[in-house]
Formats: sequence, structure tokens, C-alpha cells
Amino acid sequence: MKNDAAIIDGVLQEFAGLAKHPRPSHHEKAVSDYIVSRLRQLGVTQIVQDEVYNIIADVPASAGCETWPKVMLQGHMDMVCVAKPGVAYDPLTSEIKLVREGNILRADGTSLGADDGVAVAMALYLIQQKDVIHGPLRLLFTVDEETGMTGATHLDPKYVQDVKYVINCDSESIDVLCVGSAGSVHTHFYRPLSWQQPQGDTAVEIRAHDFVGGHSGETINAGKSNAIKALAQVLRRLSDAGISYSLAHIDGGVAANAIPSAASAVLVLQDGDVPAVQAVLEKAHHELTAVYGEVEKTAKFECRTTAMPAKVFSADDTKSLVQLLLLLHCGVFAMNQTLPKLPDLSANIGTIRTEDDQVVVQYFPRSSSDARLRELMLALPVYAEVTGCTIQIASPEPAWTENPHSRLVPLFADAYAEEAGHKPRIEAMHGGLETGYFYAMNPNLDIVSVGPTTHAIHSADESLELDTTALLVRIIARTLGRLKE
Repeated sequence: MKNDAAIIDGVLQEFAGLAKHPRPSHHEKAVSDYIVSRLRQLGVTQIVQDEVYNIIADVPASAGCETWPKVMLQGHMDMVCVAKPGVAYDPLTSEIKLVREGNILRADGTSLGADDGVAVAMALYLIQQKDVIHGPLRLLFTVDEETGMTGATHLDPKYVQDVKYVINCDSESIDVLCVGSAGSVHTHFYRPLSWQQPQGDTAVEIRAHDFVGGHSGETINAGKSNAIKALAQVLRRLSDAGISYSLAHIDGGVAANAIPSAASAVLVLQDGDVPAVQAVLEKAHHELTAVYGEVEKTAKFECRTTAMPAKVFSADDTKSLVQLLLLLHCGVFAMNQTLPKLPDLSANIGTIRTEDDQVVVQYFPRSSSDARLRELMLALPVYAEVTGCTIQIASPEPAWTENPHSRLVPLFADAYAEEAGHKPRIEAMHGGLETGYFYAMNPNLDIVSVGPTTHAIHSADESLELDTTALLVRIIARTLGRLKE
């Protein structure tokens, strides 16, 4: 192949074309149309643009390689669009202004969109290289990976039925070959409220805050506490201490897939019980430190007076809600037996919100096994039943389970070692990828997920290490030439 500088220039040329077309999730038509036109310019004639604007393009094999198994190169075209304060930016109309600083590519005050525009750019570059030997190729560029997996869920399964190998280019570190991803299921518990008049003479707000928080897939096994769960334990401790209170409001967390770093509750009680509340908080903090102190070094509980609310939950509402939060496990249930650092089943209480007539709790289990996830799902309605809640369980997002007999992974690892001079790390992730949907459509697929090294994705500080892009292009090209069977 060409030297690294030429590869980088070629990929950047394709990436710059994408950058001229705004592409937030759910607004991909313009960039999809552009990619179709670019493929036609490159001589690709077998192109399908489906109803949600996914692109499926078939590239003929190199001469003499027509009977090789079909390989899919896949990435998503949408991006998370954010800007730094004060930067004029409309994600529906503004182009991404690229800034190259030596080996680093970033954007001028906005997110870059290397997640996952670089996958599209690399694929467009690779199919132009006459010295890259390959069998039949299918390029799949999907929409809405970032917010709802619309592209993957709406893809006609026929487009993966005749494929043997899938190279997904949506990972974030050049030295990691991802060989599996987790499935998950969004779950909402709803506790209806019977409002009453407050009976105490003082209102206080109890806050659990400055917990570490973080991604509920990537860091669920890092020994963290959950601020919502910790707050529920405080409320139970108050009851156990004989402190009579009424709950008026409870709130915490920011997203289902984020371990909450803060939660708060408004309570009505007798003024004379406030010192006892403080004592309970001190004991709760001591217990928290005993269990999580090596990780939760800044976590705090705080009690302060606040305005008297107009109404409070009934005693039954409060009891049932606290019971639900205590029953719902947060953290790892079981570890993977093949990849011992990988959680096999976990769950997170992501958010809790007090609405007009109900409290809503988001619970988010994940598993590397669809069967194990289904097993946990059998218990979720029971938790709702015993705590007087209703429950809404979404359709599960499928897992991509590691293939112990993969031919693609060792070939890719060998190509990596030859190009990089050292072996890659082979890992599975406890988060979701589009590959889970492809695997569900065709469990015989042999899949690997890779990517150049990117930093601070989904932020205005997103950047791309360009030399890792050139390295990955070389590795993919070398691998394609070996997938003869």
C-alpha cells in the first residue's frame, strides 16, 4: 500500500467530504445522499438506500477472488453534535470545521464526528486502492446508532444472511480487538402516588452527592456505589431508627446507562428529629466508606432545611418505593467465565423522577448472554408486583456473543502484530454495539469490532490520532487478502 502520509491524506479527503454534511441522529438524509453520490463517483453501481437511509453497497471482488466469502465493512454515519460555550453552531446546518495539528485531528469548537465518520471514510478510501486484494465486499453505513439503533433495527436481515465476516469500525482504541458486546433491556417501574397533607413542622432535603458515577457498562465492575441506591438505604435507616417522616419528592440520575452520582429527597418530619437524622447520615457515610471507600472517596450525605411542600406521599407509597429501590440490584450479578474481566450480567438504577401522580424509576440490566438477560427479566415483573408498581419492559437489545471458533479474529490479530510490531488486546465490552443486531439476524457471522484511537468522543474535545487511522487501514487491507475461505 501507499505510505502512511498518503493513506492519511486519502482518508482525510473522504472525511472532509462528510464534514460538509451535518449529520445528527435522525437527520441523516443529506449525508446519506452524499455518500450514495460519492460511491457512484467511485464506480460502485450496486447501491441500496433503504427507507431509513441506511446504505448497503456491494463492491465486486478483485480479479480471481470472486468465490471468496463475502466480507462486510460497517460503520454508522450519524454523530453526536455538541459545541463549546460561545461557539455558533447549528447541528442541522453547520459544517464541521476540521483542524489538523500534526498527528491530531479535531474540530474547531465542536465535536469531530470521527465517531463514526472515520469508518465511512476508511471504507471509501479502501475501495479505491487497486493493490488491496479482497473478495466480494459489502459496505453497510447505518443511521442513528447514537440514540436508538434505528439503522440496525430496520435493516433487512437479507443483507447479513449472505455475509460470512463483519468488520465493524466503531471501536475507540487501535490496540483493542473487540470480540463481543452486551445486550440490554430498558425497564421502567411506575409507582402511583396518593398525595396527602404534610403533618410535620419541618422540611429537609437529604442529598447523596459527589459519588463517582460513570458509564453503567464500561465501569459497572469498578466497585462504585449508586447514589440513588445509597439514598434509599438512608431512607430505610431513618425508619429503622424510629424516625417518622413523609416523603415529598425524590430525584436522581441523568440517564439509564449512567451510574448516578447524585440523588436527593425532600422529607417532612418533626423539627426535634433533625439531630437524629444527622446521626443516621453520619452512620450511613461510615458504612458507605467501609464498603466503597477505596473508590467513593468524595461521596457525601447532606441534610439541610428547605421550604415546606404542599403535599407528601402516603406512608404506603413511601414504604413501597423504598422497598423497590432496595430490591433492585445495582452492579455486577455474575462475571464472564471465558473473559474473567468482563461482567456477564449487571444492572443499574439510572434515574428516579417524581412526576404529578407517580414516581418513575429507570432500571437498565445488561448481559453478554441473551439467555441470561431473559432469565433476569422473569424477575422484574415480580419486583413490580410486590411493591405495588406497574412495569414497562422494552424489547431487549441483543448481545453479540464471543465466538470461540472465530477465524476472523486470529487473522486480524496476526495482521495487527505484523503491522504494529506487537500483539493487540482481545476483549469484549459490556456495552452495546450494532453488531448485536447483526448477530441476532445471523448467528453464523464471524465479527470483529475495531477502530483508530479517538479521545473524548461525544464532546467538543473529540479528537482522532491520524497515525492509528493509517495503521488500521493497513491491517484491514492485509486481513481482507487472507479471507479466502
